[in-house]
Amino acid sequence: MNDPTIRVPSSRLDKLMNLVGELVIVQARLNQVAASEYNEDLLSIAEELDQLTTQMRDQTFSIRMLPIGTTFGKFRRLVRDLSKELNKQIELITIGGETELDKMVLDKLSDPLIHLIRNSIDHGIESSDVRLSEGKPATGSITLTARHADSHVVITIQDDGKGLDTKRIHELAIERHLITHDAELSTAEVHQLIFEPGFSTAKAISDISGRGVGMDVVKRSILELGGTISIHSKEGEGTEFSVRLPMTLAIIEGLMVKVGDEYYVLPLSNVEECIEMPANLRAHVRTRQIIEVRGEQIPF
Repeated sequence: MNDPTIRVPSSRLDKLMNLVGELVIVQARLNQVAASEYNEDLLSIAEELDQLTTQMRDQTFSIRMLPIGTTFGKFRRLVRDLSKELNKQIELITIGGETELDKMVLDKLSDPLIHLIRNSIDHGIESSDVRLSEGKPATGSITLTARHADSHVVITIQDDGKGLDTKRIHELAIERHLITHDAELSTAEVHQLIFEPGFSTAKAISDISGRGVGMDVVKRSILELGGTISIHSKEGEGTEFSVRLPMTLAIIEGLMVKVGDEYYVLPLSNVEECIEMPANLRAHVRTRQIIEVRGEQIPF
C-alpha cells in the first residue's frame, strides 16, 4: 500500500533546504567550539546534535528527490514523433527509471538529454534500408540508462547506429583550425572535438538535432550542474554518451584547507585521499616540500 502524498510548492522546499544548510553551518561552528574548549558536556551535546542535523539534512534531501523515470514519457514521445518525421524505425529502451535525482538537477538536465537523443535519432540511427544492407535489424534502438555511482548519478544514452565518423571529425577540426595538421590525437581525443563551440559534422543545420545549437551548449549545461560528459563510439556499431552528475546541488560537503593565510573548500566528492605527513618530515617542511607516497614522490 502506497503512503498518502501531499502537494507542496517547490519554493517551500527550497526555503526548508536553505534553513537546513544554515543549520549545518551552525552545527560545524558548534563542533569547533566544543573541540577547542575540551568541555565533555558540550562535546556530548555537539555530537548528539550533529547526528540529528545529519538525519534532518538527509530527510530534507529525500523530499527533493524525484525518480528520473518521471521524465521518460517525454523522451518516448520525442523518439516516436521524430521517427515518423524521418521515416525511421527506432525504439527507446529505458533502464533505471527508479534512480533518484534532485528536482532542480532533473529540471535542468531535461534539455541536454533531449538534445543528445535528437542527435542519436538524426545523425546516429540509419534508415531501415541502410541498416538491413549492413546486416543490422531494421529497427534501431536508443538505450537510456540511469544508475547510482557513489554520491553521483550516471546517465548513459547509447544507440546502435553508425557511430562517429572519426576521419571526418579530424578533417573538419583541421579545416576550422581547432588542431594542426601534424597533431597526433587518439580516437577518444578526436571524438571530444565535437564539443568545441560551433563544431558540427552536419552539412546543413537541421531542425531535428542541432537546430543551430552545438554540442558545446550541452557540455556547458552539464558542467554548470557540476557534472561531466564523455563519449565512447565505434564506427558502424554506435555511440554512447555518459553523463555523470551529483545527486543534488543543494548542499555539497567539502574539505577545508589552508594555503598561506587563505582558506579554501574543496568538494569532498573530488577528494580521493587524505595523507598524514610523517613526523620526520614536519621539521624539514620548509626545505623539502616533497613527500613519498607508495613509492611515488609528490610535491606539496
